[in-house]
Amino acid sequence: MSASPYISTIQESEEPRGWCFHCGLAGGGEATIRLDWADYDHWCPGGGSPPERVAEVVIRIMMEHGVTVPERFDAARVRHVVRNADELVTALLGS
Repeated sequence: MSASPYISTIQESEEPRGWCFHCGLAGGGEATIRLDWADYDHWCPGGGSPPERVAEVVIRIMMEHGVTVPERFDAARVRHVVRNADELVTALLGS
């Protein structure tokens, strides 16, 4: 599984409508993020990045914007707590 300076995916599982990733966070702590197929397709049309990378990018954006990362949450939450989240996710996945 891939790792970033901020987040490392510890475990991945499939769910009926997407995936669930248990991640270790920089500075300690862990979070479980659910990524729905619809959000994956929105942020990553054509499947250019693996789902775990999308989940890690969502957590990274939340951390970089000073948002507390809940212990369990849905990836779409980033849209409610970070302005221009869709653009930020897409930009980081493109780099």
